[in-house]
Amino acid sequence: MTPEPYFAVAGLSKAFGGLQAVDRVSFAVGEGSITSLIGPNGAGKTTLFDLVSGFVVPDAGSVRFRGRELTGLPPHQIVALGMARTFQHLGLFYQLSVWDNVFLAVPHKRRERLWGTFLPRAALRDEERRLAERTSEILQFLGLGDRAVEPVGNLAWGDQKLVCIGRLLATDGDFLLMDEPAAGLSDEQTAELLMLLRALVGRGKTVLIIDHNMEAIMDVSDHIVVLDYGRILAAGPPADIRANQDVIKAYLGA
Repeated sequence: MTPEPYFAVAGLSKAFGGLQAVDRVSFAVGEGSITSLIGPNGAGKTTLFDLVSGFVVPDAGSVRFRGRELTGLPPHQIVALGMARTFQHLGLFYQLSVWDNVFLAVPHKRRERLWGTFLPRAALRDEERRLAERTSEILQFLGLGDRAVEPVGNLAWGDQKLVCIGRLLATDGDFLLMDEPAAGLSDEQTAELLMLLRALVGRGKTVLIIDHNMEAIMDVSDHIVVLDYGRILAAGPPADIRANQDVIKAYLGA
């Protein structure tokens, strides 16, 4: 019996009025890999992210993660199962510090629950220390430790992207979905991002990304899925995608 994939979508479809944004899409992601979802503008990539992360309900199809059906679950339950995502719009708290932005994303804060008000002070202090250590670990990993007290609004775009990734890591998810993490980054920042993605896989994470930086995608990906008009145009290792004539036509309009 073939083992079930780490993550898989099967026959996923979504229409908005007369627009078929995602049309019977099926693919799988292997654990410990970097898989990229690419395609021309309007191909349905972000809609697909919205479907698998619970922000939009599909018209048909299945989303399974570690053998569990996710279709119909709300986003917070999906995050609790170990799958989290970023967005094109960063959605940060720009007046708050780097530290606070990441700290707020760390889950399992007992003090935020009603019964948490009855916990002994010692227990709350222990929790505060644990959460602070987790936040500090994430900031150090991202190279933001020396900027912890700065308001996020004062940071350059590339560092704001890192804070966004920090909030993603704070969820403790093992499967990370990143929507255009390299958008707006310089070549040097993109190279640093690719090293960060590889480091995340080295720490046991699995990554699914959307991006338009083809050079970066080809360099970092283990597997690539190409969408066009809501359907899968091609899928395979980077070398195969690079040589695929249908993909070339979709991007170049040849």
